[in-house]
Amino acid sequence: MVILLPDLQYLQSSPNETMKTKLILLSFILIKIASWPGFCQTGYICFDLNKINAEPPLSGELFSPALSPDIVTYFNKNWLPGDIWLTDGTIIRNKKIKYNRLLDELFWLEPVSNKTVKLDKEAILQFHFLNFMGDTSVYFRKLKVKRSILTDSTEIYGQEIFQGDLSLFILLTYYLDRTENVRMDNGTYMKDIYKEKPVYFIQYLNNKVVGFKRFSRKSLYAFVPDKKVQIKQYFKENKSVAIKTKPELIRLIHFLSSIVDQ
Repeated sequence: MVILLPDLQYLQSSPNETMKTKLILLSFILIKIASWPGFCQTGYICFDLNKINAEPPLSGELFSPALSPDIVTYFNKNWLPGDIWLTDGTIIRNKKIKYNRLLDELFWLEPVSNKTVKLDKEAILQFHFLNFMGDTSVYFRKLKVKRSILTDSTEIYGQEIFQGDLSLFILLTYYLDRTENVRMDNGTYMKDIYKEKPVYFIQYLNNKVVGFKRFSRKSLYAFVPDKKVQIKQYFKENKSVAIKTKPELIRLIHFLSSIVDQ
């Protein structure tokens, strides 16, 4: 863009007036340039002062329940750095987060107030712990599932175990097993004792999701009733009784991917 300036040397005025006029004109030009929308040409760095040091667009509500969840129900007991993928495509990097398995909720430690925020599940697509006990591959993805035939579909965070033609996720939740009397600080109170209850979900390429309480011959026969011979042979070859560990689960999902039609 070219700016045409008046030829100042032809202004008929005293030296002081000439200098004053120059300053006025230069100030006017600078103000106009600064006010032009999109004034960021190649080679220049532009700053939006309203966005500098702004927090990412995370939505949620302050979490301060009268009774905090039992620490054993957290996937990670301490705040860990993680990345969060939002449904609008935004990726929020390196935020301190915790995931509670009992509540199936993700929490964020807001850095300014140092308060705990329960993040809006509707806005989150997935999240990733950058380093969980040395493991950098821990991802949780939001799935739409039916917990039982009596309930409508609901959204849960499933831990990603394998992703492929068939993908495998685990909902690591807890249920109330019993209560116990616990003595502390010269007093006694009732403590809830929780027991872990994993639920497995297989997701098709078309996002259809099928849930399993456990992987057994019976449940797999129901899953692919026309492949009973192959399933029986798989259990015979692998001598599988209880399929629970990550290597066992990955080996199973590879096998199912080879026999399930999509």
